[in-house]
Amino acid sequence: RAALVGYTNAGKSSLLRALSGADLFVEDRLFATLDSATRAVDLGGGYEALVTDTVGFIRKLPHHLVASFRSTLEEAREADLLLHVIDASHPDWEEQRE
Repeated sequence: RAALVGYTNAGKSSLLRALSGADLFVEDRLFATLDSATRAVDLGGGYEALVTDTVGFIRKLPHHLVASFRSTLEEAREADLLLHVIDASHPDWEEQRE
């Protein structure tokens, strides 16, 4: 089981949509994803993996979004593999990498 983690609006949902063919909501705005979503991804050779799109990280998280972010921490904790998605076109991408 893998989890896509990274800052909000980094492209996690778009990546999972491309990998799985799932009809996930994708929009170019902050907090487009407020709940985790898990989909099966075909790895070929009869193998598949479960990949979870998580709520994005943000500095100074607004209090009303803390519960949504807890689900991301739980998904990340339970994952066998974390895939850190970074939008290299973002002006602060190097800071977000840390």
